Amino acid sequence: MTLASQTIQAIAVSPGIAIGRVMRVRPYNRLLEPELQKIDDVEAEVRRYRAAVEATRAELTALQEQVRSKLNSSDADIFEAHLLLVDDRTLTAQVEKNIRDKHFNAEYALFKAGESFARVLGGMQDEYLRERAADIRDVAARIMGVLTNTVSGEIGLDDRRIIIASTLSPSETAQLDRRKVLGFAVETGSATSHTAILARSMQLPAVVGIPPELPEKLSADDKLIIDGYTGKLIINPDARTEEAYRLRAQAAGELYSALERENTLRSETTDGFVVQLAANLDSPDGIDEAKRNGAGGIGLFRTEYLFMNRGDLPGEEEQFEIYKQLLVACDEQPVVVRTLDVGGDKFNTNIYRASEQNPFLGLRGIRLCLHERRDILETQLRALLRAGVYGNLRVMLPMVSSIREVIDVKSLIGNLQRKLEQEQREFLSHLPLGVMIETPAAAILAERFAPLVDFFSIGTNDLVQYTMAIDRGNDRVAYLYRPSHPAILELIRHTVEAARAHNIFVSVCGQVASDPAMVPLLVGFGVHELSMPPASIGVVRRVIRNLAMHEAETVAREALRCSNASDALAISEALLRRSSPEIVNI
Repeated sequence: MTLASQTIQAIAVSPGIAIGRVMRVRPYNRLLEPELQKIDDVEAEVRRYRAAVEATRAELTALQEQVRSKLNSSDADIFEAHLLLVDDRTLTAQVEKNIRDKHFNAEYALFKAGESFARVLGGMQDEYLRERAADIRDVAARIMGVLTNTVSGEIGLDDRRIIIASTLSPSETAQLDRRKVLGFAVETGSATSHTAILARSMQLPAVVGIPPELPEKLSADDKLIIDGYTGKLIINPDARTEEAYRLRAQAAGELYSALERENTLRSETTDGFVVQLAANLDSPDGIDEAKRNGAGGIGLFRTEYLFMNRGDLPGEEEQFEIYKQLLVACDEQPVVVRTLDVGGDKFNTNIYRASEQNPFLGLRGIRLCLHERRDILETQLRALLRAGVYGNLRVMLPMVSSIREVIDVKSLIGNLQRKLEQEQREFLSHLPLGVMIETPAAAILAERFAPLVDFFSIGTNDLVQYTMAIDRGNDRVAYLYRPSHPAILELIRHTVEAARAHNIFVSVCGQVASDPAMVPLLVGFGVHELSMPPASIGVVRRVIRNLAMHEAETVAREALRCSNASDALAISEALLRRSSPEIVNI
């Protein structure tokens, strides 16, 4: 029996439209609680666990190579993180402690250790860290499969279907047969999950956040439409709705083909205002994708990946080689490298010396590096100064809130340059330095920061969080997370005007940079650069090329006079509908 026609609002994580029948899946790779069995020969059980780890490592290595051959190296790197988790000394020590001290069998010892780690990460406020809980469960479930002799493999489909599940792990997603899977809708996950990243690479429309009871209610006879642009999941649509979506899917395909052909065009308004479009990257493996999408450089290179999921800290030579590789590959296009930005809930025991009661208001970003781990900052800056001679390098400081922090870093850079000169090493004599504007303090004092730096980069994600005094990972206050709030717009306007007065460059690298509805406002304020995930560049370029600067300036002024976020956004959306209806309709 099929369900009544209805529309559910989920969260879009991979663009596209899928129309098809349901394939309801109970994931094979879910970490289920095994039966507790007490054992006497603890060392034999430890050996059994270690053998399972070895077999899992071989499985993951094979899967990694499969992904590398089918997709690309950056997607394969997802499983590099999984391999590190397999060999994680802390996890292994806890499992073996459970076996030796509590006489748990290996399965139960693994379950207890894995769930303990996953719960800690799952309770974090940062979305990226929360998603790593899924990776731990995925790896633990693979080891469990070896221990229990449970064979894992592809999800079987008899024809082309849409997958509905409570969750899909990265391993399961990577093994999906794209010839038979139209898309998927799951209960758990986010746009930053490894599952979502793989879905985008595989060009599978996907949504997350469906009601937990839905998978059990649907049957193989139900028909679904997944709208990977808006997040809508339509159950058993009527004929008119289905035909409208088929036409929309065709139009979207034609639009994206056209956008690919526009990748070499200048990103400028109809009246000549140029807005640089750059890429946000987490590793050098994303450079090829950035180039394919016509990025004018790297507007944000996050260095956290160098420090996470490892048992030691990256040394100067390792960092130097990575930054050099990045700069050489970018062919003199600007590359903005953000110094280590851990803190809040990006916890790493190799970096932190003590936990904090309220880490979001504690030692994070540049505070941590200046006041507790200056050794890490010095190593990173030395590597950057040396690598800077190979390209167009700019360095950006995260979480700045006081003038003293900038002065201290500039002094440190000067000292490091003198040491490098004494060592007769080649280095960058002038290192362009910028600050992230992501605290209200930095935005309000922008005109005082401007004489000290070469550029600003507005990190809207944290700027909204700190200005509105909300946790952006808390669903109960999510309604307050509105980048179009007049207070946020005023801080952006103030920052841009301070930059203009001192003739320095200003970029926006938060999520709003890739939101077509926000682009008219940002252009109207006079932002010089928008930095975003590479896949978003084509859409934003089209929006800008269809805009007239004088119209964008008008809507920006009108939005600033609004009393709430909805009205301000509506003004920008109205201009978007007039200038780029094809973008609104995808």
